[in-house]
Amino acid sequence: MRRFDETVLENFASGVFFGTTHTYLGQEANAAGILSHLQVGDIVFSNHRCHGHFLAYGGDPRALFAELMGRSTGVCSGRGGSQHLHWKNFYSNGVQGGITPIASGIALAEKRKSGDLPPDQRPVAIAFLGDGTLGEGVVYEALNLAALWQAPVLFVLENNHIAQTTPTHQAIAGNMAARFKAFGIPTYEIDSSDVLEILPVAGRLLSEVRQQQAPRALILHTCRFGPHSKGDDTRPQAEIDTLRQQRDPLAIHAPRLAPAERTAIEAQIDETIQRAYQQALQDPFPTFSRLNVYTFERLHVTESQRSSATVLESINAALHSALADDPAVLLLGEDLLDPYGGAFKVCRGLSSAFPGRVLSTPISEAGFTGLATGMALRGLRPVVEIMFGDFVALIADQVINHAAKFRWMYNEQVNVPLVIRAPMGGRRGYGPTHSQSLEKHFLGVPGLSVLAPTALGDPGALLYQAIRNTQDPVLFIENKLLYLQRLHTPQSLAEFEIRQSYPQAVPFAPTYHLLLQDAPPPTLTLAAYGYMAELAMQAALKLAYEFEVFCELVIPTQLAPFELDPIIDSAKRTQRLVTIEEGTMSLGWGAETLAQTAQALGAGLLAARRVAALDIPVPASGPLEAAMLPEVEQIIRVCQEVALKG
Repeated sequence: MRRFDETVLENFASGVFFGTTHTYLGQEANAAGILSHLQVGDIVFSNHRCHGHFLAYGGDPRALFAELMGRSTGVCSGRGGSQHLHWKNFYSNGVQGGITPIASGIALAEKRKSGDLPPDQRPVAIAFLGDGTLGEGVVYEALNLAALWQAPVLFVLENNHIAQTTPTHQAIAGNMAARFKAFGIPTYEIDSSDVLEILPVAGRLLSEVRQQQAPRALILHTCRFGPHSKGDDTRPQAEIDTLRQQRDPLAIHAPRLAPAERTAIEAQIDETIQRAYQQALQDPFPTFSRLNVYTFERLHVTESQRSSATVLESINAALHSALADDPAVLLLGEDLLDPYGGAFKVCRGLSSAFPGRVLSTPISEAGFTGLATGMALRGLRPVVEIMFGDFVALIADQVINHAAKFRWMYNEQVNVPLVIRAPMGGRRGYGPTHSQSLEKHFLGVPGLSVLAPTALGDPGALLYQAIRNTQDPVLFIENKLLYLQRLHTPQSLAEFEIRQSYPQAVPFAPTYHLLLQDAPPPTLTLAAYGYMAELAMQAALKLAYEFEVFCELVIPTQLAPFELDPIIDSAKRTQRLVTIEEGTMSLGWGAETLAQTAQALGAGLLAARRVAALDIPVPASGPLEAAMLPEVEQIIRVCQEVALKG
């Protein structure tokens, strides 16, 4: 560990390494003392300062050098770099705090999967945190969940007394141990750099976690000899020199070895590290490639009884089927247990039918979404319900910097089959913080699919396929007004010709194409999703019968990744395009759709407009809310204006 990090710092200025690095100099006894106790199946989740943890876990120094150099032979083929590693059961991520719920979810997944093993063989998780991480709120959400659900995880807090350049006493109030103890987690502290003092305590705690299947915390008061990164150490040199003299774990342990033995060990390590470094220098750089395209199996789904089923009933039936058909499926969210069944009753009956697999959570959206991400990493298929879609803002870090990144960042060595359900939209009078349509903020996130069901087809079938079929996270947008909407039948759609097409990314997410029966060729394309599809159909009928403006409706259920060929193909025929969405106008789905269509068609697109909500918060007052959100008459007015152009 020491020689590796010294080699990195010695050669960083030469330009052979990309990005940054965070060395483990001075803290090596921690990793050695703890990870020496690992058993087969144990999982380690580290942070930005992960080199020492990775090497103590048994990682290959050549692969680690190559990763820092951006080479194809690196731990993640150069995709992750210094902070983002995955090998076997070792994971790391550079976002502070966010790993805490994920490590807890990993531990809970392994607890569920290993129930038949003898207690001394059951896997545990270890999460390495830094003192600066204690400033992150999601840490406390995770500690609460880990204690509440008895996750077999050891939280290791390495307190090196300085967070980047800020001394800990200027950033962290109160007592560190008290933070863990407040959640009932037994906590132990060691102020030592001696591996032989750390070793027995770590062994005892890991044994307790393993035997009792419950969390523990270990606070290691340690010393960091190097900078936070490369050259950002503002401490006086005299302070660092004193630390090296008094707290160097190598110097503390060295007298226990015979001089000849120590010399031989050092020579062997120097040769190993230098050979690994030189080999990595000769390794090739990777070439860019897109994500693998998965082959999906179109699973059989029993469709809802369309004459009577509502969208809510269809989704509820799909959740029943997914839980019944796959024991890996779990459901997490707030207030899900019967008789309540969630704020919109979508989950009613599930906890009674599947006890122990519907987990009603604290009000901790980021925490339980991170927990579900950890579960997904270890082979479960969790479904998260966010009570109101507005609260997806609280899970943004977990989705964007963790769940959606892991597969690509870890060189496609992992999958994250996670579905997040979010009721969006207004027209219920809930006001500015419970009525928004925020999906546009997630549409450009690489690695994340965004789906939006309608009352066309079977929304439950779409959800079932997402739960059972996908390997990457899915954000499933459910408009609240659709819940009580009855599924369309041939009778309710008698005035339309309907066909379906399927995108490449999520080939079970249909795009619906609607034309009026026996009408002249359309001269306008209307593109909408979710509840806006209902308004678009109403507008299309009125435009045809009252104004002789004939439209082709294109209604996708996959919003991201953007695959807009059906809309572009329609607009190529009609030469005019109007998009409709309930979210605010600026920088939304409609804006990107129009931009890509204009780029593809050029002068072939004669006119285009967007219909969307005003760029203000959603009012609680009924008349104000109606004026702020899109409605049928506004769609008709805009379509008439577009139809006259060109």
